[in-house]
Amino acid sequence: MSEKTFYKASVLLGKADVVPSIVEAVQFHGIHITKSDALLKEVSELYKSSNVDELLHNSHLAAKHLQEVGLMENAVALIDTAPSSNGYIVNFVVKEPKAFSLGVKAGMSTNGDADVSLNAGKMSLQGRGEAINSSYTYTVKGDHSFNVSFTKPFLGWQKYSNVSASLYRSMSYLPWNQSNCDENALILQYNGQLSRKILHSIKLNSIWRSLKATDDAAFAVREHAGHTIKFSMENCIAFDSRDRPILATKGLLSRICQEYAGPLGDSSFLRHQVDFQAAAPLLMGFVLSASLQLKNVKALGDREIHLLDRLYLGGQQDVRGFGLNTLGASN
Repeated sequence: MSEKTFYKASVLLGKADVVPSIVEAVQFHGIHITKSDALLKEVSELYKSSNVDELLHNSHLAAKHLQEVGLMENAVALIDTAPSSNGYIVNFVVKEPKAFSLGVKAGMSTNGDADVSLNAGKMSLQGRGEAINSSYTYTVKGDHSFNVSFTKPFLGWQKYSNVSASLYRSMSYLPWNQSNCDENALILQYNGQLSRKILHSIKLNSIWRSLKATDDAAFAVREHAGHTIKFSMENCIAFDSRDRPILATKGLLSRICQEYAGPLGDSSFLRHQVDFQAAAPLLMGFVLSASLQLKNVKALGDREIHLLDRLYLGGQQDVRGFGLNTLGASN
């Protein structure tokens, strides 16, 4: 018996919109730990495909989404004919995530400091796309950070939303304040989509901080030294049409965020932030890009804004070419 030959979807895509189709079965090959209810949520829309063109398009979207939500490491959709005249069987040849991943990475941090990271994680922990990751980072300048996070996606046809919880501890030196800062935090976050290009996120922060001034620190820094607790909620809405989030060649990003701290804890303020990025391709592979960032923070009640909650200039997101957070008045 000869083997079947499959062709790329581009051969038929856009040419079979009048050819009716009936999906008789959806089969997965390579499943070991993924739960059947998770797979059903991801591919149920395929049964609503009314023609071959729509079936090809939906099968590609389903295979892509299986990978993006963390259910699969790799997924390919193969469409075969069924015994009935207009029936089809959609076969997904998949590779599930590794049982456990461990890695070491060396690179440059956003502050221009060399760092080394140890990472360990498990994807699709319970067979429904859950992920747990841990990392430890050490920089040449002596900063340390440890992070453990858990992410749970909401499965469904083309649904891009999840909840996550992160627990981290960081110990870093703040050269602009001539001080050391220890942070211990628990962060709960929801990420979702209001539409294909409109994103929404809500974050709850619970942070215990310790600011330790060095011998060279100014008195204005020393008076903020000690332990503080910050409870805050952040709400962000963004419109994103960029082709990729890093080094985009075209598209726009517009994001508005508000952070409210208080009434619990030592911090009490209201912060607003607006980010805008735009990129457009030029001739000979050049790209024109621009960015704008606006921030405003206002203390609530009679509390003074803590040194760690203030706004600073100088860095990757605003004025480059200067030391991080070094522009403006200083003591």
